[in-house]
Amino acid sequence: MHVDSENLLVIVLISSRRVSATVAWLGPDGSEKVVAHKQIDCMWHALSERSRRQAVADVIAIASESAGVEAFSAYIAMSDASIDSLITMGWADLGQEMQLTQSEREQALVRARSHPLGEERELLHAIPVHWSVRSRGGEREVDDPVGAHGSRVTGHVLLVTARAGYRQELSGLLDHSALALDGVIAPPVALWHGICGRLKQRGSTVVIDCGARHTTILVHRKGHLTHLRTHGFGGEALTQRIAQELNIPRDAAEELKKELDIAMQPGAASEADGQLYLWRDVQERHRLVAPAARICGTLVREFFVARAQELRDQELIGQVGQVHLVGRASALGGLPAFLRDIFDLPVVLGTGQRDRDPSAELVDLLISGVVRCAALERRQQLGRPLMGPVRRLFGWLGHPLE
Repeated sequence: MHVDSENLLVIVLISSRRVSATVAWLGPDGSEKVVAHKQIDCMWHALSERSRRQAVADVIAIASESAGVEAFSAYIAMSDASIDSLITMGWADLGQEMQLTQSEREQALVRARSHPLGEERELLHAIPVHWSVRSRGGEREVDDPVGAHGSRVTGHVLLVTARAGYRQELSGLLDHSALALDGVIAPPVALWHGICGRLKQRGSTVVIDCGARHTTILVHRKGHLTHLRTHGFGGEALTQRIAQELNIPRDAAEELKKELDIAMQPGAASEADGQLYLWRDVQERHRLVAPAARICGTLVREFFVARAQELRDQELIGQVGQVHLVGRASALGGLPAFLRDIFDLPVVLGTGQRDRDPSAELVDLLISGVVRCAALERRQQLGRPLMGPVRRLFGWLGHPLE
């Protein structure tokens, strides 16, 4: 089957340990079909700039060949500790009461996007949170202002931003592939698109993505994304602190971290150390488990207590809701119990599916999420209606379009 370039989506997703490319196309029924997904394992932050560009070019070429298409442009998604969000408002006044159209909706979004960010920030996404329409009967909330009757529409919009230069930096990664940059996708937004259909509508749902280098916190309320922020804290920070404080090699600290249960720490440090160090026949690694658990437990508690307080101060979480924990660092022993105690909410691993590793499940969520984000942006550019969820036909993976 021939696919026009305007219907072809190529998305590069970069994480700390792999670079992947997904090829999808916009179906005539408003859906999106994933036709190829390929990845190259690497330690991204250890690569030179030249090697990073080559890795991106290689994975795009492999995925495109698998799908039987030629890529001319691509979207890129890569996490960054500068990704943040804020709520702003945009509006459109009609002067008299009449039926609102897509034009008024867009005018309100344009006003919201024009919110001053300062020279150090740049806009990545503008996501409507809720709408209100003013009429003779007063102000009322609506799911979508198009078709409603009123004289003024106001949109509360979540602006997702990053440090200035972030977009240009990602654009440079396409130099070796000679492709144009279609757009930049913030991975937290992709994660929300991938997981939102599986979240409860009642209360506040906190999604925590704990990765190797970054931790992202999302808040989902009443079917909408109301907050997101990425922090420069992850599993590698724990490994580094263990290695420093226990004076052991980094590789040994990483292996030791996998044995920890930070929720099962001895009550007194000196007492636990005394008991453990008297056991001369216990292996060195086991001798270090207790102090390593205390190191990780202290870091994790300090970080998440501060995050929970920030969310409470902004009235983003309350007494009803739950926490979804995803990402590689979610495998840290005792972390769910820590979060349950800190947020005072039940904790679910991943989407709650049994026998699914939260880290592996995250890959599926991000693939569907980046495709959905790219499709929304492409359809907006083409002026098409936004329809249907992502249809991830993993049975098609590795097969060319015919």
